Amino acid sequence: MSKLTESKAGPLSKDIKAMVMANVIALASLALFAAMGLGIASVATGESLFQAL
Repeated sequence: MSKLTESKAGPLSKDIKAMVMANVIALASLALFAAMGLGIASVATGESLFQAL
């Protein structure tokens, strides 16, 4: 009988966790810059963003 070969690769959970954290940080920074841009635009135009509500 041949012996089963074991994979030399490390656990995938660390790689997946790193990718998820990178994506969460990217989305948070995207939302932050969008909010800052909308705030600056509303100050520049003098109109409230919540006027339509």
